[in-house]
Amino acid sequence: MPGMATGGMKTSGMNMSGMEKGGTAPHGMARDALAEPGLGLGGDGRRVLTYADLRARTPFYDTRPPDREIELHLTGDMVRYMWSFDGRKFSEALPVAMKEGERVRVVLVNDTMMEHPIHLHGMWMQLDNGNGAFGPRKHTITVRPGQRVSALVTADAPGQWAFHCHLLYHMDAGMFRKVVVTPDGGAGA
Repeated sequence: MPGMATGGMKTSGMNMSGMEKGGTAPHGMARDALAEPGLGLGGDGRRVLTYADLRARTPFYDTRPPDREIELHLTGDMVRYMWSFDGRKFSEALPVAMKEGERVRVVLVNDTMMEHPIHLHGMWMQLDNGNGAFGPRKHTITVRPGQRVSALVTADAPGQWAFHCHLLYHMDAGMFRKVVVTPDGGAGA
């Protein structure tokens, strides 16, 4: 793209058509890439551990199917250096609401050109990588550019919890949400 500073990044052979202003990936192009090694880690004959390879040693205590699904898009604008969930920075966003005991599928879709390690405080995210009850339990899941990642959350901790990008400058620039788990039978947290 003429006039675009690449900071030494090689762009030959990259199809950059359809990119939105600010460096985000084309909308609707996210894919499940749990079995793909990270950039520059494959192709030399060595085995690379991926998220698809992870398996818990013991099954998760909650094996129910999810009650509902929440899809969150990791969004940003590299020109203005703004980061967010669903295009809304923390100060503009409503909390992610869950009820105590509810089982929720959280789908993270990275619409940006950067990796985002997304961290949930207070509860486990069970990575949905095809291992069923043996899906690994994680507090932080890295979502690569153009990737769609699914995790199951059992809302077993009433209260208010931070949910954010673990790159602190992304969090500080707005990629932060509050998760509110309403106590069973309660009116709010």
